[in-house]
Amino acid sequence: MSPKTEQHSRLAVLGTVVFYMVVAISMTLLNKSVLSSTPMPVFLLFCQSAVAVVLLGLENMFGPYKTPRFESSTAKDLIPLVFVNVLGLIFNNACLQYVDASFHQVARGLVLPFTIIVTIVVLHQYPSPLALIAALIVTFGFFSGVLFDPNHASSAASAAVAGKHTSSLGITFGAMSSVSSACHAVLIKRGLASVSNSPISLSYYNNILSTLALIPMFIISGELPSAIRLLSNGGASQFLWGATITGLFGFLISLASFISIKVTSPVTHMISSATRGVLQTMLAVWIFGDVMSRGRIISIFLIISGSVLYVYAKTEDSKKSSKQKHDEVEVPLNPKSLERGDVLFENDVEKDDDEKQR
Repeated sequence: MSPKTEQHSRLAVLGTVVFYMVVAISMTLLNKSVLSSTPMPVFLLFCQSAVAVVLLGLENMFGPYKTPRFESSTAKDLIPLVFVNVLGLIFNNACLQYVDASFHQVARGLVLPFTIIVTIVVLHQYPSPLALIAALIVTFGFFSGVLFDPNHASSAASAAVAGKHTSSLGITFGAMSSVSSACHAVLIKRGLASVSNSPISLSYYNNILSTLALIPMFIISGELPSAIRLLSNGGASQFLWGATITGLFGFLISLASFISIKVTSPVTHMISSATRGVLQTMLAVWIFGDVMSRGRIISIFLIISGSVLYVYAKTEDSKKSSKQKHDEVEVPLNPKSLERGDVLFENDVEKDDDEKQR
C-alpha cells in the first residue's frame, strides 16, 4: 500500500467515524428536544420514517446508490424484521421521552446481555467466559444506574413531560428496546438474504414498510387526537420542522452505517461508540442541564468498560479461530452496532469479496 493510499484509508476511517458520531449524537439530542415540547414519540417516528422514504427516493434518482424495484414477495419476507425494528424504535423514542438524554444509554444498557441470551436460545451459540464476564459488567452498570441514580429525569426537558412513575416507565421502555434490538440483530441475517445481501436495499424496504406499519400503531397509541389538535391549532410548524430535521439525520445515520461497512472495523465501531457515549453525556449536561449523580457516572463507566472488554474477548476468540470459516451468524463485536447490524453486513461483504477473488 502506497503512503498516499494508506493516508486516504486513514482519512476515510476518521471521516466515517466522525460523521457517524456527529449524526448519531445530533439525532438523540434533537429527538429529546422535540419530545420535550411535543410528547408524541410514535407520530414523531412516523414523520421521520416518511422523510427518510422521500430522501431515499431522491437518493435513488440523483445519488450513487440505486434502490431495487419494490417486490411484494420480498416485502412479505421482511415483515418480521420490520415489525421488530418498528417496535424497537417506538420503545427507544418512548424511553428518550421519559429519561434524561445522558441516562438514555443506561436505560438501554441491556442490549448486549439480551443479545447474548437470544443468540444462545435461537442460534445455540455460546460466548466465551470472558465475554460473559463483560456482559455481567454491563448488567451491573445498568442496575447501578437504575438503583443508585436518584433522579432519571433531572433536566428541564425531561421535567416538561414528567409525571408520576414516568422515569420508571422510561426504564421499562429502554429494556423493551434492548430486547427488540437483540432480536433485530438475529433477524437481520435473514432480511439481508431476502435482498441479496444489499444493505441499501434492506434500508429501502425497511423505511417503506416501517412507514406503513407506523400508521396503525400511531392510531393504536392514542396520539391521533393530540396530532389533530397540534395540526389544527397552528402549532405544527415547530414539530414538523423538528421531525424533518431528525428524519434527515435518521437517513444520514443509515448512509453512515452503509459507508462504515466499507472502511471501518468492529473495534473502530466500539471505540467510536464509547467516545460517542461520553460526548453525548457531556452535551446533554451542557444543553439540557442533566444532573450527573455518582450512580449515573458509575453506571455509564461500567457499561462502556464492559463493552470494551466484550470487544476484546470477541477479538481474542476471533484470533484463535481465524483459520475457520464462519458460516453462521455470530454475536456482533460492538453492542452499539446491534441496531444497525454492521458486523453482520461486514461478514457478508467479506464473503462476497472472497468469492469474487476466487
